[in-house]
Amino acid sequence: MTPHALAESIRNRLFADRANFDDALDYAYSIAKGTDNPAAVMTAVMVVVNTLANYIEKTEVDKV
Repeated sequence: MTPHALAESIRNRLFADRANFDDALDYAYSIAKGTDNPAAVMTAVMVVVNTLANYIEKTEVDKV
């Protein structure tokens, strides 16, 4: 899978984005702080991040 195909397969155009990954995580954290359970929100966000990282690694291995 190409990087473009990977991006298209995970992108959800219903939502916005941020300039970089750190800004995106900062945004998620700011939203989490406004909830009754910020740790649960950030856990969910980081599960998505880890899943994405795994998918990227698998895509790179499949190219070889």
